[in-house]
Amino acid sequence: MAAFSPILAPSGTRPRSQFFTAVKANFIRDGFPLQTWVAIGALLQSALLLVLPIRFAIIPSTFYLGTSLIDGLAIWSGVRANPYMNGVVPGKVSAQFPGSTTPSQNPIVVIKLAARSNHPLGVFHPHMRKISTFFRDMIEDLDEHSEQYDYLGACSYLANERATANEVMILAYFRTYEGLHKWCHVPGGVHREAWSYWNKDIMGRGKAKEGRLFSIMHEVYQVPARKWESIFVNYHPTGLGATTYKIDVDGQTKWISPLVDASRGVLRSSKGRMALSEGNDHDIYGDDAFPSQSKR
Repeated sequence: MAAFSPILAPSGTRPRSQFFTAVKANFIRDGFPLQTWVAIGALLQSALLLVLPIRFAIIPSTFYLGTSLIDGLAIWSGVRANPYMNGVVPGKVSAQFPGSTTPSQNPIVVIKLAARSNHPLGVFHPHMRKISTFFRDMIEDLDEHSEQYDYLGACSYLANERATANEVMILAYFRTYEGLHKWCHVPGGVHREAWSYWNKDIMGRGKAKEGRLFSIMHEVYQVPARKWESIFVNYHPTGLGATTYKIDVDGQTKWISPLVDASRGVLRSSKGRMALSEGNDHDIYGDDAFPSQSKR
C-alpha cells in the first residue's frame, strides 16, 4: 500500500504548538461567575447615568448590541466571511504519521497536564499566575527542542464543570515515552523548575495549608500501534491533527501536518483506522455522507 498523502502543504519552519492560539481573555472571563460580570456591567452603566443624560448614557450598550446583531446577520447571509471558519479543513480527514502505509502504524504517547485554583482569588492568585507561566515556558521549551524529546505538539483546554476557576489542561503528544520522561527529568529543565516551585513554594514546609488550595494532575497514556484512531469532520486542526512532523523534501527540511483524506478507503471507518478492517464497515448503513473528496 502507498503511503498516505497529507492534504496540507508543508511548511519551511516548524509551526508553534496549537497551545499558543489560546485566547487569554477566556481565562480572565473564567475568573468571575456570570453574575459578577453582569454586576460589573450594571455598575458601569450606572456610572454613565450619573454623568450623562440617559439618551447618551445608553449609546455604548446600544451601539455594541446593534453592531453585534448586524455583524451576525452579515455572516449568516454571506455578506461577510465567517471568521469562525478560518483554518477549518473541509470534509472528512484523519491524522496519520507521515510516511505510514497502514493506519495507526506508529505508537504514540499522550500526556494530560492540568492545574486548578480553589483559592478565592482563583486564577489571579500569584501561584496560579506562576503556574500559567510555567505551562507556557514548558511548551516553548518543547517547541524549541522537539526532536530531542520526540515532541509532536500540544493544545490547551478550559473545563466547564464550575461557574468559575475551572481546570486548565494541556494535552501533549510525543513519539515515545522515553522522550517525554527525558524532558520531565532533564537537570535544570523547565519542568524540573516547575516541579521544584510546587514542592518548595506551594507545598513546602509551613505552606501546605494554603498549598492545598491549588491542584495539579497528570495522566500519561502509552498507546501501541493500531490501538488509536482519529477523525475530524469539517474541523480545524486540533489535538493529534495539530501536531507537526519533520520530513525531507528534495534535500530540504520541511514540517508537515498528519491530516490525510479519510473519505475513502480503509480510513472511512473506526475499525479501518485501527487496521482492523478494510474500512467498509459502514456500507450497510447506505450512502456515505462524505463521498471521496477527490470526486468533488
